[in-house]
Amino acid sequence: MALFALIACEKAPQDSIKLSQPDVTVGFEGTAEPVSIEVKSNIDWTVTAEEADWFTIEPLEGSGDGTITVTVEPLTEIAARAAIILVGNVTTTASFQIVQGLPETADVSEGGFVIEEVFFAGFLPEGGTSSDASDGDQYIKITNNSENLLYADGLLVCLSSYNSQVSAAGAYWEPTVTLTDSIGVNALYRIPGAGSDVPVLPGKSLVIALAAQDFSAENGAGLDLSKADFEIFDGEDYDTDNPDVPNIENWVVESETFSMLHNRGFFSLALAKVPYETAAAYMEACPWTGTETFWFNGAAFTTRDIAAGNYILKNEWVVDAVNLGIEEDLGRLAFNASVDAGYTGCGKVDRDPDRYGKSALRKSEGEKLADTNNSTNDFTRDSVPSLK
Repeated sequence: MALFALIACEKAPQDSIKLSQPDVTVGFEGTAEPVSIEVKSNIDWTVTAEEADWFTIEPLEGSGDGTITVTVEPLTEIAARAAIILVGNVTTTASFQIVQGLPETADVSEGGFVIEEVFFAGFLPEGGTSSDASDGDQYIKITNNSENLLYADGLLVCLSSYNSQVSAAGAYWEPTVTLTDSIGVNALYRIPGAGSDVPVLPGKSLVIALAAQDFSAENGAGLDLSKADFEIFDGEDYDTDNPDVPNIENWVVESETFSMLHNRGFFSLALAKVPYETAAAYMEACPWTGTETFWFNGAAFTTRDIAAGNYILKNEWVVDAVNLGIEEDLGRLAFNASVDAGYTGCGKVDRDPDRYGKSALRKSEGEKLADTNNSTNDFTRDSVPSLK
């Protein structure tokens, strides 16, 4: 009787569930491999989570001990996110939290952005003899090559004042005094924003189209640039504006009509961040003064003042620079070797018909882009455009 009474007084085991960790913390890139959470339990359990498309949990139910795996997708928006996950039954639960954060922010002036690609040659429509580049089928691709979150607000996209080629007759203009601590430019376009309006995650890019149109629909050969991040708009008298694509700010324009990249790649490109808030302040402080010399068949022919509308950027303001040119009749490169010791482009000779549909594309080195400040080594000429 006493034994039966003792057995009758024993309590039934209490429901219990414990998890091996209270949270899953991942970076903006998400999980490379699923994260495992061990479940210690004596009950049947289910997983309850808010509906979301940025993480996956498996399995969603179990009995007793088990393992839950969590997979988190990379961030696509510039905003940290979190979710609380419940595991258990109606009366007994445990929880863990998924937290995905942003990378640290860095100053653009310290570098990080690079020109990944330049597409200037346009495409040759079927049956055509010249490219459609005159209609703006051109773009520049800028990429965050750092491990930090960068804001592109205020970044300048600049075109060189001088080109890289010498005419077949040996005639060309060049500055009398070579710039070594700065570069010369005559077109500058500013990415708009007040400081935190244009965030770019590590490895992500911005596409700046000369015209944000779907050229593939127009001629069957070009690219769809209608979803570019920014476009250059020259005004209703000369250009067509895509209202769905923000316009880059025209600080200084070289052309009085339609902005274009040279369709053989004679003029070079740079990214810069200057200590001036307005175009007027920059132009007042940084005119390119001096003289230029006209050379003909190897002899100096005449000298004149460098024309108004040309400006300088100090080397320390240059975030990235890419000299462009072709081997035939290559002259002096537009930018000094401190910012780019080499050059890239498309085609081997002037007006090379094989350049159509090709781009100058920066090489990859693992998860990063090559960046040795030597475009000869860093770029692959005559590449398939990344947007094709």
